[in-house]
Amino acid sequence: MNVSQAISARRSIRKFHDTPVARELIEQVLQAACLAPSGKNRQPWHFTVLQGAKKDTLVDAIEAAAAQNMTELELQASGALRTTKVMREAPVCIYVHNPQFALQGEHSKADNYRMRVDTQSVGAAIQNMLLRAEELGLGTLWICNVFYAEREIAAFLGRTDMLIAAVAIGYADESPAARPRKPLSEVTTWLE
Repeated sequence: MNVSQAISARRSIRKFHDTPVARELIEQVLQAACLAPSGKNRQPWHFTVLQGAKKDTLVDAIEAAAAQNMTELELQASGALRTTKVMREAPVCIYVHNPQFALQGEHSKADNYRMRVDTQSVGAAIQNMLLRAEELGLGTLWICNVFYAEREIAAFLGRTDMLIAAVAIGYADESPAARPRKPLSEVTTWLE
């Protein structure tokens, strides 16, 4: 499978088989993440891999936080609970943090600039993860629906840095069709 094929074939997977994923495959996915470009070569990422009972215990905490924080954050309960169901079903969940910045706090204008650059860098790392996983025959889901529980996740993982996303990984138990995409003409402006 070449890069173009991986890009075309990749889907967001929300149903997984309970087959464990070998550590070697997870490491290959993480190695691909670490090869992503990053602004000033800061490599602003840290990956925490959870499997088994640890993963399930954290998902329990996320689920409880979702129920508590739903009204405050004006989130739709159905979406948040669907996400925890996916995380519970996936054999692996990887939490992605930016160790360059604290979870909370005031930031200078320069820090805000660096955070924006870092967020793009981490996004590139996550995309590399998804594409390498696709090449290895694994399904993935890039999850941003974890922010409503970021304090609980930080406490469980013993982290004080900025949570960027989570990625669920496993063997897909579904084959979703490609989602519609806007035509290039709608999202591109050419100036000559």
